Amino acid sequence: MQTTETTRRAYRTKSQKIELLNELQSGGMTISILARKHGIHPVTIHKWKRDMSQETKKDSVDVHEILQELEKLKEENNHLKKAVGNLAITNEILKTANDVLKKNQRSEKLKSPKK
Repeated sequence: MQTTETTRRAYRTKSQKIELLNELQSGGMTISILARKHGIHPVTIHKWKRDMSQETKKDSVDVHEILQELEKLKEENNHLKKAVGNLAITNEILKTANDVLKKNQRSEKLKSPKK
């Protein structure tokens, strides 16, 4: 009768996986050799490698998309600056007109005879 040995599964953190994959790239060794060295099945290393490449694709930034968004924001910013400028001018005109109207009303009161 054969005895079966139960092995405990080793869980590796993301940083440990990255470290191991970096060792694969810098060490110039094959996945099989690296797997034997660390006691990991080669398919597991292939899976980690695939998962990390997919993750970096998700995290990668589309520069063209960002530049388009930047241009849109610049245009919107310029439009808003013009709108604020126009409102400021309108506000000054209204203040001036209000001051003139108040002066005219005061002068009308002074000119009108008292009863």
